[in-house]
Amino acid sequence: MRPRRASASNGILDKRVRLSHQTLLLAAVAVASLWMAGSLVQELSLNQSLSHQASDLRAQNAALSTTNGEYRRDITAVSSGAAAEEEARKDGYARSNEKLYLVGTPPPPPTPAPPKAKASGSGGGPLDALRHLFGG
Repeated sequence: MRPRRASASNGILDKRVRLSHQTLLLAAVAVASLWMAGSLVQELSLNQSLSHQASDLRAQNAALSTTNGEYRRDITAVSSGAAAEEEARKDGYARSNEKLYLVGTPPPPPTPAPPKAKASGSGGGPLDALRHLFGG
């Protein structure tokens, strides 16, 4: 016989945990359930990301559809000749049977010329120049 040490825990002496079929099965089920829970979280995250991308693409498709409609309208205008007439009118051309009226702002009034200095009535001698210089 082997000598055993006495150890007590809750009244149970020397009880070793045995790996039984039930313990192994319980551990396998726990690992599988954790794996499934992780897969579910990953799937939900992926689903949310893809739905966000899909909504962004729908918005981009709507914007592109609007732009395409504008391009189609421009193409029909160019093919019918209406755009050429519109461009000619912007450049100042008119039909021969039309009267052309140009609307614009009136020109500014002319600025008055500065008054000229009056020449004195005398002959402009040296005394008159001095009087003019001193304000007399």
